[in-house]
Amino acid sequence: MKMLTLTTSLTLAAISTGCLVPKDGPRTGAVATGAQLAVVDDLKVWTTTSKEKVAETEYRDESGRAIGTASTYEDRTTVHTAKIWYPVQGTEQLSDEDFFRIAGDQRALDETIALRENGRTWNRRGIGFMAGGVVGMIAGFFVSNAGLRTGLVTLGGLSVSGGYYMSWWGARQMNPETHAVDRSVADRAANQYNASLGATGGVSLNKTF
Repeated sequence: MKMLTLTTSLTLAAISTGCLVPKDGPRTGAVATGAQLAVVDDLKVWTTTSKEKVAETEYRDESGRAIGTASTYEDRTTVHTAKIWYPVQGTEQLSDEDFFRIAGDQRALDETIALRENGRTWNRRGIGFMAGGVVGMIAGFFVSNAGLRTGLVTLGGLSVSGGYYMSWWGARQMNPETHAVDRSVADRAANQYNASLGATGGVSLNKTF
């Protein structure tokens, strides 16, 4: 029962904390405004907090014999950075789909749409596997046959684990920071579009998230 409770709690925690949910990005549906297109290099900054063991206390009885120990933990904050890029029209950030649609790069647009659709498929499939795994584990604890119970709980656990990875992989492909094409492809599309406007140059923005 403890194993079931732990697995269920981890699954719900992963979903609620966003591990399996794709990050929000720019709203789609942008149209050409006549402003230049550009690709912006940026630096993403975020922090994580973890418990770190800083001391251990040993307890002894009156005769000096060790009877137990206790560990002391403190929160440690770690700062992470990652280089990212994203497309803009003027100073407005665009989704990759809108960017390549406005730029007229059909091949890059098709690859981007395919990546997002594949991500949705894996994300939903994984959530289904996890749900089925939890149901199987719950059912296993109500089966009197020991062998069948073990099989249901084991298969349920494997289904939850596999489903988690599927959903994570799908969410990653749907993340606006994941691109279907290389940055150079976006740069070329922006330059060609700007040339059609009779303009050169681009937009330079520095942001941190």
